[in-house]
Amino acid sequence: MVLFAIGLMAGIALGMIIVGFLAIGAYERGFSEALERRKAWRTELVARTVVGTRALVATRKAS
Repeated sequence: MVLFAIGLMAGIALGMIIVGFLAIGAYERGFSEALERRKAWRTELVARTVVGTRALVATRKAS
């Protein structure tokens, strides 16, 4: 019975360590992917702002 309890606690401890490492890895992958998406989003936002500003300046010059 004591051996079973020790094995059970060791198994739970090992499982928690493995799940912890998997969770940290998943978090880091998600964080890096989010940064990549943010870079693409920011680039598109800057490009749209530049185009909009140019169109506005062109409209003001035409009138």
